[in-house]
Amino acid sequence: MSVIDTSREDPYLNNGTKRELLLRFWYPASLAQGCTLAEYTPPRIWSYFSELLGVTLPAVRTNSCQDAPIADGPHPVVIFTPGYTGTFTDYTFLLEDLASRGYVVASVDHTYEATALEFPDGRFIESVFGSNLGTYLRSDSEDLMFAVDVRLKDLEFVVNDLEGLNVSEGSPLAGKLDTSRVAIAGHSLGGMTAMLGVERTPALKVGINIDGGVPDGLLVPTETPVLILAAGRKVWSQNDLHMWDQLRGPRFAVNLKGAEHVTPSDALWLAAGAIKTGDMGPDKTIAAVRDYIAAFLDTNLLGKPANPLLTGPSSEYPDAEVTTQNELLPRNP
Repeated sequence: MSVIDTSREDPYLNNGTKRELLLRFWYPASLAQGCTLAEYTPPRIWSYFSELLGVTLPAVRTNSCQDAPIADGPHPVVIFTPGYTGTFTDYTFLLEDLASRGYVVASVDHTYEATALEFPDGRFIESVFGSNLGTYLRSDSEDLMFAVDVRLKDLEFVVNDLEGLNVSEGSPLAGKLDTSRVAIAGHSLGGMTAMLGVERTPALKVGINIDGGVPDGLLVPTETPVLILAAGRKVWSQNDLHMWDQLRGPRFAVNLKGAEHVTPSDALWLAAGAIKTGDMGPDKTIAAVRDYIAAFLDTNLLGKPANPLLTGPSSEYPDAEVTTQNELLPRNP
């Protein structure tokens, strides 16, 4: 779905054009009329990714049905913001799973930052920053903070736009969204954005930071429930410790030992065997990411009883090093 923020000029263009975003939704479906499998990503995007990587990427089959009717709601909502120059399908393994558990997920392509996106009318837009898939990537602190600032305004708009889509006659989402139960989740730069988002947007009731950092002095104390899912942290940084100390509401941290930064993304199964997972391996790691995130959302967004995963270490996921509500993140020896 293409959406336009008529209140804001696009800061990447500076020519008066209003800011336009592309959203992709995953949701619990009503399949009485069968299923047409959705594309993983448009062919032109997939071809461009292949060009950047210098390899021919394989065809990918999803578990999603294109434009299926939405099951009766209202459903809680998770807004997802990807890693730096990432795209809104880069976490399909997680977002499909959340939809299967009853959540509506709205994943955001941040126009002119995302590696590439294709609007419904055929416009194809590449990133002004380059791409983490290619050989060129602008990643100095000034670029990153500009991108975060634009993302935060994008997400504020998306929160408000979902309210409109939920009440607008003719909207496919009309009456299907529980806009009193909205969470924000993100990976890498998206994780940082999620943390800042809960700080400044009261409508966001839960934050999920997937291996994202926090610059010095940016976080203030918050009562909002926050999950920190880290990938392969050998030590927690001073910024991590500061972030943890500022979480005054429900909080939980899980560190996937032996993992790497891209492990909590579709790279884990798209590049099977090439991404570090620790001893659990890809399938068990995928299950751990899904289950810890769903457990935290179920408890802190929906008010369900605490899942045993949130109470301490789990024999099911031995590589998941957890820190619970009343514990301190492990300090350096």
